Amino acid sequence: MKYMTPEGPMQIEVPSDMYDAAIQAMENRIRNGQVPGVTDLAEAKNIIRKGHFTYEQARNIARFGTVESIVYDAVNGAIISLSAFGISAAISFAVAIWNGEDFDKAIKTATHAGLKVGGTAFITAVLSSQLSKAGLNSALVVSSEAIVKVMGPKASALLVNAFRSGTNIYGAAAMKSAAKLLRSNAITAGVSFVVLSSVDVVNIFRGRISSAQLFKNMTNTAASVSGGTAGWVGGAAAGAALGSAVPFIGTAIGGLVGGLAGAFAGGSLAGKASDSLLGMFIEDDVNKMLWIMEERFKQIAEDYLLSGSEVEQVVESLKNELTGATLKDMFASNNHRQFANNLLVAHVENVVQKRRLVRLPSDEQMILGLRGVLEEIADSTI
Repeated sequence: MKYMTPEGPMQIEVPSDMYDAAIQAMENRIRNGQVPGVTDLAEAKNIIRKGHFTYEQARNIARFGTVESIVYDAVNGAIISLSAFGISAAISFAVAIWNGEDFDKAIKTATHAGLKVGGTAFITAVLSSQLSKAGLNSALVVSSEAIVKVMGPKASALLVNAFRSGTNIYGAAAMKSAAKLLRSNAITAGVSFVVLSSVDVVNIFRGRISSAQLFKNMTNTAASVSGGTAGWVGGAAAGAALGSAVPFIGTAIGGLVGGLAGAFAGGSLAGKASDSLLGMFIEDDVNKMLWIMEERFKQIAEDYLLSGSEVEQVVESLKNELTGATLKDMFASNNHRQFANNLLVAHVENVVQKRRLVRLPSDEQMILGLRGVLEEIADSTI
């Protein structure tokens, strides 16, 4: 099977919203004898690891090819990481960079995500190149004792002394301490991970697109056009009468002058009348459509992991298209939410496809990031 290695089942990272289904599927495979060497259904939870991001978030990142090593298989709908760091760590690093974080902080964020998802497996993946240089085989296993046994006392001492403060230790003591450090529960217990898409989308949306002002502008425009038309007709009639009464003005000229004057007067009066009537509206169609637009934008911004500046770019672009006519079309549509989705996604994707390409850290850079995080954990666990 694809999830088997010479050392046994490898850990498979799945989207957070597909975790339960993936556990069930793996249990069924174990039950049917499709996972060689595994008979305990409980092992499904050791094989399947819950990622930090949803399928939609990972897919939207992968589709645009803006993160090195994250690939989208459109035929099978699969998101594949070509890096040993895993999908959550890679996306976390990229989003941190897009959010304006510096390189070191982005690595720390990625390391926290990788440890939370992969635990010991993430550590061995990051350390694999270092262990290979030492002539050792880094088996991808979940047992900390097994890892330490493969590493041996020398490599264990190198590892544990790099991740601890105080006097160096060696031999059996180093192996014991390294095993303790590498235990998944010891690692993950000391690691916290904050979801990066914490932009206040609603406030940005409301701060730049006012439903009250848009509705008022729509109503005033309609009222002014209507009032102006009525004023033109009334003014033209009066002007024509004036032209008949005063021969040197003439009927045609009188109608033109009267029409212009009537249009300006009628439009002005109608606009003022509209202003006074606006206070009578409690909830109108415009407010309902904008509420749906706001609600969908919040979800889409999360699905695309938009940064604060990206949200602002989308809203500024959206303002030009979000007119009274657009909202009327939305209200007349059979599916208001789908209409909002189509409108918003077009603006969002126009922004995200311009994201800078993020290249993942080298093995050496990631090891330094891992060391920094584990030093904090090692001080409290060793």
